Amino acid sequence: MMNLRCVRTGTLALLMLSSLTFSGCAGVKDKPAAEDLNLVMAGMDGTDGVSFEGAAALLIDGKTIPESSLYYGGKVADHNRVSLYSLLPDGGHPASAAESGPRSLEQGSGDAPVYYTRMVKEDGKWTMKKASPALGGSNPLEALNPLRQLEELEKMGKKVTEEAGSARGTRVLRIELTAEEARRQLSAELAQKMQAIKPAARIGAAAPADTQAKALAAKTALWEWEQKQTELQQRLNQADIRTVYYLKVDPKRNLPIRLTSNRTLTYPGKAGATTEEAYITQVDFYGYQ
Repeated sequence: MMNLRCVRTGTLALLMLSSLTFSGCAGVKDKPAAEDLNLVMAGMDGTDGVSFEGAAALLIDGKTIPESSLYYGGKVADHNRVSLYSLLPDGGHPASAAESGPRSLEQGSGDAPVYYTRMVKEDGKWTMKKASPALGGSNPLEALNPLRQLEELEKMGKKVTEEAGSARGTRVLRIELTAEEARRQLSAELAQKMQAIKPAARIGAAAPADTQAKALAAKTALWEWEQKQTELQQRLNQADIRTVYYLKVDPKRNLPIRLTSNRTLTYPGKAGATTEEAYITQVDFYGYQ
């Protein structure tokens, strides 16, 4: 499982729903690719809920970083409430996202750690209402909210085309962010993650010796955080960033089946070598209500 409490040094990445009626509306297959996201979001607005399961992983120079792998599931309810839970790989779920409610998942199962978070959309923004204490300040589940991913994707600068050879009864949209949008997106994510793990440094002139020692340790941790932030920002400035999404759609119902993202970063590494990172996520939707 991913270490949910830390951002790895030297990496930048570690850091939709029922059918539309066809009266006055065309299906996805009858629209240009660039308009399909709007139809999918409209389709999602018409559903009461959906379940989903997905995975995320970081690869450096083609090799998966084991502790970066995260398997998760969750549910969307009432259009604006999302619950996400970490799962185990290869079917070894502490509890199935489709079968278990928040209470049983929060309690966990045996020795398997289970992480969770609940989010609600209020005044147009997603707000985290509850999260597993084990997440600490860093919460990767928050960024994996599939509703927010689609909503943000709809608004971003991008080029949308249709992939050839889609399975019968489906359509796959290829959505590539502009270079500026890809950089802006990653920069915002990185800033949010770094802020979440920023340590506090407080010291008082008349504080007891043990308190001063703790304050000095906190001050040192803050200095290390600042150094780390500077290093990550430098690498971000030097990196070539490319972000591509693939959205598999049911064109009859205007509903998403699968959303995949692939963010690739290339930047100078040690001894003049080039380092390539790929952060990949995939989420499958099922059980529309």
